[in-house]
Amino acid sequence: MKIGIAGSTGVLGRALLPLLLQKGYIVRTVARTPEQVRALELAGAEVMQGDLLDPGTIARLPELLKGCDVVIHIAGAVPPDPGATQDQIQVRRVLTESTRALLEISLAVGVKRYLQQSIVMAYQDSGDNWIYEGAPFDTTPQRLFISQPISEMEERIRAIPPEKLHWCILRGGQFVGPETDQEQQLTLLRQGRLAVPCTGRHFLSPVHVHDMATAFVAALEAAPAGSTFNIVDEPIRCGEYFDRLADLLEVPHPPRQPMKPCPPSQRCSNLAARKLLHWQPVCGIWPTESMLSQER
Repeated sequence: MKIGIAGSTGVLGRALLPLLLQKGYIVRTVARTPEQVRALELAGAEVMQGDLLDPGTIARLPELLKGCDVVIHIAGAVPPDPGATQDQIQVRRVLTESTRALLEISLAVGVKRYLQQSIVMAYQDSGDNWIYEGAPFDTTPQRLFISQPISEMEERIRAIPPEKLHWCILRGGQFVGPETDQEQQLTLLRQGRLAVPCTGRHFLSPVHVHDMATAFVAALEAAPAGSTFNIVDEPIRCGEYFDRLADLLEVPHPPRQPMKPCPPSQRCSNLAARKLLHWQPVCGIWPTESMLSQER
């Protein structure tokens, strides 16, 4: 099987690529720098140097993707916040512009399957209720910076009849593990600079980045056409999560900020992925000993 990947140099791509190569799949991908190209080639991938936001690269993508059975888009899944840097603004462009281009090219060159990374953080607040894949996205003005580009990206995919392109959307939780935001959280806890917003009773739905990668492998092999899945570990209340991290570091629990607005509570269910993809998280959400021992 030949697989084209957009986003192979990101944290998820670095976890997914070895899994695909170990299964004997031929992987084709794009990388921006000569150093990234060399590293990916050494790993065993076929690589084209370019940028997904560059029209010249987009013009060459049909050549790269021709003959591929599957396209996996895992680039730029988390939209920027309102105070975004230029690099973060490009993430939004990757979500919208590159998704459109990859879908058009996939249809044009005869790709049969398309897998797309999305995020559960676009869901609206659900309190203590479970969130399943049919739940609506957040439409409050202060959350549109997350939900709007995700909604636009998903709607573009859903507009394609599944019989024309066998597509599947995987909505991942907040990534934990090495090279994720969890490392920064540990640093802030060590420095006594992390505070839990509101009361901390809102739910988070994290997932280890390696578990997210195995979900893509499972979807590649088992996802029904036109399906969407939450890919998360067991949800946990925000305050409990950070208190547990503090305990592992042997530092004081972070303070609460009761006057701060409460973030949306997103208690996401992974039941559909367990049943239909035969996937389950195995890595857990807690940092490794090497992550905990840094800067001690």
